[in-house]
Amino acid sequence: MDDHETDLLDAVRTALIEAGFDPGSGGGEGVHLVRHARGVMVGWLPEEIDELHARISGEQMPGEGGTGLAGLHHATGLALDAALHTAGFTTETLNDHLLVLPPTPA
Repeated sequence: MDDHETDLLDAVRTALIEAGFDPGSGGGEGVHLVRHARGVMVGWLPEEIDELHARISGEQMPGEGGTGLAGLHHATGLALDAALHTAGFTTETLNDHLLVLPPTPA
């Protein structure tokens, strides 16, 4: 990883911390940052899925859990994207992750 890649990763982490997120490194629970060939991937995985379902929707019938989690995942993605755009970054959506692109040279 060169200095520009490290600088981008650090800048994304700082922007997310300033927006109230707690990004870790690598995949795992919570907000995570992963180096990508084109920039930095930002994703989110809930803590314990069963525990999360219980907290956000109370008792559920079998098969109902996916909808609440999908909505929460979408809302978290929108909040991450908004925080990154507010900090001046350009993003692309790739599957369930955001790709933060390095700034283009002026």
